[in-house]
Amino acid sequence: MDTLTFIQNMAVILMAVGFVSVVFTRFGLPRAIGYILAGVLLGQYTLGGSLITRNATETINVLGQMGVLFLMFTLGLEFSLRKLKEVGGVALPTGILDLAVMVWAGHFVGTHFLGMGDVPSLFLGAALSDSATTVLAKTIDELGWKRRPFTGYVMGITMTEDILCVGLIALLTGVARNHGAMDWTLIGSSLGGLSLFLICVVVFGLLLVPRTANWVGRLKDDESLLLCILGFCFLVAFIAIKLDYGVALGAFLVGMMCAESNVVARIYRQSVALRSMFSAIFFVTIGLVVDPAQLWLYKGQILALSALVILGKTLNCTIGSLLLGQRFKDSLQTGMSMAQVGEFALIIAFLGVHLEVFSAQSMFYPVVVGVSLLTTMLNSILIRLSDPLADFVEARMPSRWKAGIQTYGNWVARFRTQRDSGKNRSEIRFDFILLAILLAIEIAIFVTAGMLKDAAFLKMLPKDFHGHEQVLLWMAALFLTTPCSIFYFHRSNTLGERIGDFLIPEKARDTSWAQAFKRLVTVVVVCISLAVLFIVATMFSNTLLPENQFEKWLVLIFIAVLGIVGWTRFRHMGGEALETLREVVSREGDADSGESAADLLDIHTERLTVPAGASVCGKSLRELNLRATTGASVIGIDRRGHSTVNPTADEKLLPGDRVLLLGDDEQLAAARRLIATVG
Repeated sequence: MDTLTFIQNMAVILMAVGFVSVVFTRFGLPRAIGYILAGVLLGQYTLGGSLITRNATETINVLGQMGVLFLMFTLGLEFSLRKLKEVGGVALPTGILDLAVMVWAGHFVGTHFLGMGDVPSLFLGAALSDSATTVLAKTIDELGWKRRPFTGYVMGITMTEDILCVGLIALLTGVARNHGAMDWTLIGSSLGGLSLFLICVVVFGLLLVPRTANWVGRLKDDESLLLCILGFCFLVAFIAIKLDYGVALGAFLVGMMCAESNVVARIYRQSVALRSMFSAIFFVTIGLVVDPAQLWLYKGQILALSALVILGKTLNCTIGSLLLGQRFKDSLQTGMSMAQVGEFALIIAFLGVHLEVFSAQSMFYPVVVGVSLLTTMLNSILIRLSDPLADFVEARMPSRWKAGIQTYGNWVARFRTQRDSGKNRSEIRFDFILLAILLAIEIAIFVTAGMLKDAAFLKMLPKDFHGHEQVLLWMAALFLTTPCSIFYFHRSNTLGERIGDFLIPEKARDTSWAQAFKRLVTVVVVCISLAVLFIVATMFSNTLLPENQFEKWLVLIFIAVLGIVGWTRFRHMGGEALETLREVVSREGDADSGESAADLLDIHTERLTVPAGASVCGKSLRELNLRATTGASVIGIDRRGHSTVNPTADEKLLPGDRVLLLGDDEQLAAARRLIATVG
């Protein structure tokens, strides 16, 4: 495509989205819907021909994918690991529940009502299971609801579903290629690869991206800062695409890594303009593939499946959030926000046609596109309606139901605030996780080296190295894994000592037999750990082993010398990296809230004193229904020097009580007003 044609197509698209943006903003309508409708009008099926030249479609789709990249990157900037950890207790179980139920529901409808077989019905269920992260992010941003508590859970749930959907696609591919039978090798390799990708990106990202961002940020040059971070973003997105995990996942992960830096607000401000332009093009690309005639032909199936998505996902996520202790209003808003399907539905539909599960002329693809388009358009309306609807339902809910929900929510909140007093047990668990991460990193290095064995750039090596490329890759892989192996050995030794301490009764720990038993346990744990490391290294480096025995022993001697010389240094490097990782993951948010891109969730505690004559005096927590009316939870009461942790619902508030509340700024402000009200 020549430059003039490209400029012409961009002019048509940007003029259209600019006009739509002005009109829809003027009337308070969701702009994402307007962009999709603009794409429908510009497409080849609506006005008798496309206003976009046919040879430009691929280029426009590439620009649309850049919109996904920038949208997910800025979303990651607003969703740090600290916040992900805070919402994970609700997001992960709810996402799993929603995905499982919707896959089952789609399979049931396909086999019983649409006359499909088991495998096509499984594809249908998968297409109806995952909510569109990009659409949700755009709608929440337009409404200015990023600080509302439920939006943090919504984004956590939809990202959980995105990750699970990658594994689900691997499952579907294995089933389709074996004519309905499970290809566990393909499924296992796909899921294992996804796990390795996530672990490596998170670990290396936390160690590298925040430090780089902070270092470049000290130059006080926003252009340099943005270009360096976008380099990381496009690199990880490229790797994710090559591994068939999609651009959205890679960009989101890099955004989360940047959110742990001290310059996240500057990165966010510089990225917003790019996101606005390219995300609008992305929504236009959705509309370009829509054939209104095909949608009208299958309107009955589209309406029925859209109703299934809206009702099913609303119920799944509302019930899941309630069971995990969320307020009724937040739970209902979470459910209504999740009631749509998006880009993953289109990917699964295309995959079904590509794998010949469906013919190109079947109704499957247009029906899935129609359901995705209809639920996407209705979703922004549902999100807007969720606020008044939740208030309406809550106001008319029987008082016994309200009290029951509040009591259950308080119980869940008390359960979450309790900490495991067994420090040694948590340290053992941490060491197990750390050893697994180190093994995953070593596997990733060996697998990457194996993938590079036939790479074209190896031919650029000097002639003296020709024929020895495999040896060089094996040596490079061993060189990179040696520091990990040394740190792995030291952590396995630490794990053995902690297991020994855990198994020995506290009263007997100073006896000679206890010390001997501890040394025995340590030796056993270290031997088992090293055996696992040896098996893993042998399995995954097998494709790189040179046939020449002299070369093999030469490399092994070099690595052994490197390990001996660098033993102490590598051990210290591992310790420094571990402390950096712990600091990044466990550190609290910045004191200056202005340095945050947008706090999706900011839960903290506050102590309030109950004044004499306040309307709450003499009333129990059950009567006050504090959690339902304000959203804040009472997690402690200090009365005349006596503290009650996690009080029951029958506990009464008295004048002078110091009440410890848990909630976000908005919830604590409401509780403050309630407690200060004079009766």
